[in-house]
Amino acid sequence: MFSAQSSPQSRRAYSRLAVLLAFVAGAVNAMGFVALGAHASHMSGNMATLGESLAQGRWDAARLPAQLMGLFVAGAFCATGLLDASRHRTRGRHVAALLLETLVLGGVGVGMASMPGTRAPVLLWGLAFAMGLQNALVTRVSGAVVRTTHVTGLLTDIGIQLVQMLAWVRDGLRGEGATGLWRRVKDLPSAVQFERTRLHLGLALAFLAGSALGPVLFLRHGAVTLVLPCAVLGVLAALDVRLTVKPAPSPAAPGH
Repeated sequence: MFSAQSSPQSRRAYSRLAVLLAFVAGAVNAMGFVALGAHASHMSGNMATLGESLAQGRWDAARLPAQLMGLFVAGAFCATGLLDASRHRTRGRHVAALLLETLVLGGVGVGMASMPGTRAPVLLWGLAFAMGLQNALVTRVSGAVVRTTHVTGLLTDIGIQLVQMLAWVRDGLRGEGATGLWRRVKDLPSAVQFERTRLHLGLALAFLAGSALGPVLFLRHGAVTLVLPCAVLGVLAALDVRLTVKPAPSPAAPGH
């Protein structure tokens, strides 16, 4: 895994890894809803459900969204602790977090397979923990540029960046006429200033692909479908072991 400040080659590799994690998040979130009746990474919805339940005095209904938010935070806490503990490594800095997510998703899959048709809250707890862990992992790796477990921010950024892209193409028309317009349109897929735009589009499409493929496979094959996101995470962990990165500096002490 790479930081957003790495070389162009590293950023491309990091982007591909982020897209794969967005696919994992889309698949896990959608499968969780189909199998267990709730979105494990949709914290805005869980917060709204919690508020509505509290307003209506429905304490039983408030319990699950509160639990899911707590487990999401716990996952983010664990990922951050694991990353801080391994910041001095030059290889495999993110392996522990990736393998922990793999183990949690695998455990949820085993639980679903052993209790067909169950909607036990503990299974949703595991999915929420895994999504919190993954979101914190990608947030730290990307310098808070990327989130992979939800798309609200992605879609907002895409809307903003599309206006910037149109303005850039329009400036080509003003400067060089039709030739400039064509050159700008042709350069859009590789223009460095829109690297983040392309990444965000790829993340949104990957999340959508996971959200579509995950439920389709789950409805056909059941809990064994969770092997797919676990396999992707395992591949990413193996790649991370092979990559060499500069050790991160120790955090400055308070007041320095």
